[in-house]
Amino acid sequence: MTIKRFYYSLIRPFLYLYYFVFKPKTFGVKMLVKKGNKFLYIRNSYGLEYWTFPGGGINRNELPEHAAIRETLEETGIPVAKPISIGTYKSTRQYKRDTVYCFYTQIKQSRIKINPGEILTAEWKDITHLPEPRSFAVNEVLNLYKKYLRSQ
Repeated sequence: MTIKRFYYSLIRPFLYLYYFVFKPKTFGVKMLVKKGNKFLYIRNSYGLEYWTFPGGGINRNELPEHAAIRETLEETGIPVAKPISIGTYKSTRQYKRDTVYCFYTQIKQSRIKINPGEILTAEWKDITHLPEPRSFAVNEVLNLYKKYLRSQ
């Protein structure tokens, strides 16, 4: 068990209590990385370990696009030049008022260099074989991606 995972398991109940009482407004990003006909899924090394897409929080004074590029590079080692915005979704899970900006990029190289402090594992999977257990964010992001494709 990593230190970060151990720390997160101790602090999680207090975070949820804080979120429940104060219902903070938060902002995050998700990056849908596609190579060929497969998408990159990750499992964080902390939290509930659901499959999801690379992403995370937006720093103060950081643009969502820059946060998506930064988080993807930090978590997977994959550089992204110009991601395409595919939309946002809102969530009140965990009692927060969260807005998540979603981006899409297509890459040619598939070399992944995960950050073991944040990422437990990463895998390329076909859209027809969604991983389990997966975060609710996977469906949200894929729905935005399908909507984006229909608009093209």
